[in-house]
Order: sequence, then C-alpha cells, then structure tokens
Amino acid sequence: MTALTCLLIGWGLSALVVRAERERVLAEHGARLDVAASVLAQRLDERLEGWVLDLARLGRALALAERPPTPQELRRMLEDLRQRAPDYGWLGLVDAGGRVLVATDGASEGQDVSAQPWFASGLEGPFMNRSHPVVLTATPRSGSPAGGAAPLLLAATPVIGPSGHPLGVVAAELRLSWVEAARREVLQFLSEAAAPDLLVLDREGQVLLGAAAAPAIGQVPSLAHDWIVDDGRISVIEFTQGSAVHPGLGWMVLAQRDTAAALAPLRKLALWLFFGTLAVAATCGLLAGAVVGRFRRELRALHEGESGQDATEDLERVAARLRQLRETAYRDPLTGLLNRAGFTAWRAAHPEAERNCVLLALDLDGFKPINDRLGHAAGDAMLQAIGRWLEGHLRQGDCAARLGGDEFLICLQAPVPMMEIAAVEVVSRFQAALAGGLHTPHGRLALGCSIGIAIIPRDAEDIDAGLLHADAELYRIKRLRKPEASDTR
Repeated sequence: MTALTCLLIGWGLSALVVRAERERVLAEHGARLDVAASVLAQRLDERLEGWVLDLARLGRALALAERPPTPQELRRMLEDLRQRAPDYGWLGLVDAGGRVLVATDGASEGQDVSAQPWFASGLEGPFMNRSHPVVLTATPRSGSPAGGAAPLLLAATPVIGPSGHPLGVVAAELRLSWVEAARREVLQFLSEAAAPDLLVLDREGQVLLGAAAAPAIGQVPSLAHDWIVDDGRISVIEFTQGSAVHPGLGWMVLAQRDTAAALAPLRKLALWLFFGTLAVAATCGLLAGAVVGRFRRELRALHEGESGQDATEDLERVAARLRQLRETAYRDPLTGLLNRAGFTAWRAAHPEAERNCVLLALDLDGFKPINDRLGHAAGDAMLQAIGRWLEGHLRQGDCAARLGGDEFLICLQAPVPMMEIAAVEVVSRFQAALAGGLHTPHGRLALGCSIGIAIIPRDAEDIDAGLLHADAELYRIKRLRKPEASDTR
C-alpha cells in the first residue's frame, strides 16, 4: 500500500513538473518566434518605403527638369533604374489623361489606363497594392505588367508640376523576390539548429511566400502579438506597420515551429520521472534522496540546455544576432558604406543635420566601359576603392552612402559660413582622386563623376527637399554634357 501511495504521488508530481516545463518551453519558443517575425516585418516595411521613395524621387526629378525630357531620354532613365534595381519588372510614365507615354521595353506604350484603380490613386499620392494577372496590357509579355504568373506589387506615385497639379503618374511593377531575400537574411542570423518556418501573407490571409500551411484567416486576429499551439505547431503573427511615407499593405509575417521538435528535450525528462517514480515506490523511500537528486540534475540540464548555458543567455545571444542583422541591413555589402536604410538611421541619430548640412549627389561617368572592357569584377573593385576613399577622407560626423549601382551620396556637416567651402574642397579632392586613378587589383582605374550639390538651408528646408534639389542639379549637369560623353556610361 505504501509503495502504491508513493507511486501515485510520484506520478502526480511528475505530471505537474512535465506540464510546467512544457509551458515554459513553449513560451520560450513563442518569444523567439515573435522576435523573428517582428524583425522580418520591419525589414519588409523598410523595403516598401524604399520603393515608394525611389519612384517619388524619379517623379520629382522629372517635374523639376528645366526642359521636358524626350521620350528616348525618359525611356533610358526608366531602363537605367530597372538595371540598378532588378526587382522592378516594369516601369512606365503615364500622362494626366491616363495614356502610357513611355515604358521599359516599350511595353504598354500608348495604352489608356485611366480606368485602372491604381491610376486614380496614383494621381492623389503614393499607391501600392498587389497586381492582378492583367493590369495594363492585354497580351502578356516578358517584363510587362501582364507577363508571368509570379506575384507582383503595383506601385504608383504622382508627378507634381510647379503649379501643384499632377502632370501624370510614375508606375512600376515589383517582383516579390526581395521578400524571399529578406526572409533568408533573418533565418541566417537565428542561432537555432532547426530554423523556424517564416511565411508572408497578404491582408486577406493568402500566402505570398513560404509553405501553404498557414492558419485560416479567422485565426489571424488571435495570433497578433501572441502565440498559440494548434495543429501540432507553435505560431506567431506580426503585422507590417507601414511608415511615414506609405501606410503599408497590411501584410502579415507568420512564424511557426513544429511543437514535437520544440518539446523533444522533455522526453528525456519524462522518462527519468517515470522510472524514477517506480524506483521510489519499490524501495519505499530508501532511495528517495538519490532519485530526487537525479530529478534535480535533469531539470537543471533541461533548463540550461546541452551547452550548459542558461536559457536567458541563449535569448541574449539571439538578440545579439538580431542586432547584428540590423547592422548588416544598414550596410552595402560590396563597399561597406551605408545603404538607403542606413542613411535613414543616420539621419535619425543626427537630427542637427536635418537643417544644417551639405548634400552631394554623385553619379559616376565612364563606369560602364570599365565593366564592358575589364569585366564586372573590375567594376566591383572600383566601387570598393571608392568606398575606401570616402571612408578614409570624410571627417567624423559626416557620412557617405551608396544608393545603388554607381550612385553615391555624401552628407557634410559644417558651420553655415563654411558649407560652400567644405563642399568645394570635398568635390575637388574626390574628382582629382578619380581622375588620377584609384588603386585596384586590376591596376589604377580612372573615371569621371557628375555631382549635384544642395546646401541646407540655402537651397532647401531639410534633407528630403535637399535630396530632390541635388538630384535635379545632377540631372541638369548630365544633360549639359556632350552626347558622346553620356554614351560612355
């Protein structure tokens, strides 16, 4: 009877211990999934903001042009943008009446799109939404808005004239390949041996990226900012929040992990509890102390993990990895300079520069012949040499960023009376360095550079307006160059 009593008590206590450990393990995995989903949702918002700003800058540059560009110049401008950002599947310029003036590859040119919902929304402000299989063209073709069955995003932004009235719309279709790239970045920096499943869903709950094992749309509200265990999986959902320039698409990031895999370490504990309880019942308490000690060691091993580190340390290691992911997301992988997201973060950390700085918009001249003559490895080496020069010749407090392709941005901070002098000095030294040739593994390579300058507050009120002014100056300088010089790009 004593043995049976000890056995029943032991099994009851074992069940309570296993249940408590199960809840702790599930909560720990739920917290990790929430961190992963939050980081991916933030990366998606940053990339969407970048696309909207790209199109907005293009539209403002067109509106600020001193003379209307020719259709050939417009088409070349759109083709250059698509070449620098391969995620663009199609770009086009639509007049205020809804007719497509120019487009990449000539797709949809001359067609009337005034009845399309995105056109009316694009005239009013930045617009972005999922693209239907046929948006502009009636005949699918490669690179056009109707070409291919891959998921697409349709973006549009107005071209506002000096009078404040819209002159037309810049429209683009974006492939969703960048979503997969963002997901891979997050998975790469997670420390678990078995990475979680990360899915991206639209606002209706349709899976855009990842396996189709997504929850029903009715479950989504209960998942937000929490985790549940259902159908053998731990699930967490985070919503994209949008940004100041775009309200977002209402996308959801679903992070999941197999419950059986997460609870696998508990099996060892459960076995020890079961057989240990039998031993306690059989010996009538003579070996109770030894068995309890063994239980304590097993619980400690489960809590600390196989490496002997506390679970809190493991979570701190995950947080450090995610901070490293954020730093990597702010850097251009080729040159080590800040990228667009990094420049946005730099602005947030240096609010004094918003209304007191000099902006230099740089666009390399003669870069394409280097790629054509010596290969893309030589072109990459040249971009790396430029990145090293900028890092080594700017003062502390200044910053340099690579915006894409062969386009760079320099932001200088200086007292107002010295701004123009500082800009002239940096421009002169940089032009001289390029003309004299930068050292690369392929020898000294030389090229030219077109530079647009904006001094804040002389030319613009803040950095956003200053970027538009510098871009307009850059385009004006490039238009003044001889045709043969521009053809070398």
